Amino acid sequence: MPFLFPKNAWSNTMKELIKKVRKLEIKTRRMVEATFAGEYHSAFKGQGLEFDEVRPYQYGDDIRSIDWNVTAKMREPYVKLFREEREQTMFVLFDISGSEDFGGDDSNKLMIGTEIAAVMAFSALKNSDKIGLATFTDKIERFFSPKKGRQHVLALIRGLLQHKAEHRKTNIKAALDFVKKTLKRRSILIIISDFIDKDYGHTLAQLSRKHDLILIRLYNPREILTHSSGFVPIRDAETGKLRWLNSMSSGYRNKLKNNFLQIERDLEDLSKKNKIDFLSINTETDYISDLEKFFRKRNARRSRG
Repeated sequence: MPFLFPKNAWSNTMKELIKKVRKLEIKTRRMVEATFAGEYHSAFKGQGLEFDEVRPYQYGDDIRSIDWNVTAKMREPYVKLFREEREQTMFVLFDISGSEDFGGDDSNKLMIGTEIAAVMAFSALKNSDKIGLATFTDKIERFFSPKKGRQHVLALIRGLLQHKAEHRKTNIKAALDFVKKTLKRRSILIIISDFIDKDYGHTLAQLSRKHDLILIRLYNPREILTHSSGFVPIRDAETGKLRWLNSMSSGYRNKLKNNFLQIERDLEDLSKKNKIDFLSINTETDYISDLEKFFRKRNARRSRG
């Protein structure tokens, strides 16, 4: 007997996906227009300077900018002029492992991370920059090479909303190694994760020497047992194992809290040492406000030189 696909099932699924994509597009584009319209442009400098033209030397010009070939031909000094190369590439590396799927509908780390990735994508679109993305667990799940255009951004968002991770575990180092091999030119590299992993610091430091790195750590305060409620069933999101934890034990609650804070301290130290921007976002608060403050601080720091 041949397999019969339910009538209109595929069509209904696609309609639902399109509705989700449109809803997320409207929400995140409004955020970009309201918050990041000017911030993105000034927060991320161009990749360098590109040659513009030559003109006769004027008093006060830097003699190091003299074009000696043109000077010899014209028999008077000429200098090279450069302008900032504005086109950039932004690349988002997004952790979709099991530990990210935590929190309610409005505070789920996976959903908030998807929204932040969409905000960054539409910011890049507005500035005519290229945008690429890779999702990862303990392997690269999906990869979108950097491109321009609204249709490309919508394809990224569809990929984020539609894709279900094949694996549950996390390997940040493997994802960073993929980026090292893939991104050939200097890019803005945004890593969205809860960073619950080890042994990736050295690779992250290497990447920071070539790319403009931003680490966005997502956390939900409910991941820490802050109060006593007896024995609590906890299922490990990455291994699937179920354990009963004694939340009445202040020692155990303190251990969870200390582990959480240690990840934060390690990321802060790593970021300062390697001049990486670091932002920690509580998924139960207004993350847009956090992003706005981050952009402004980054702009102020850049303007000071």
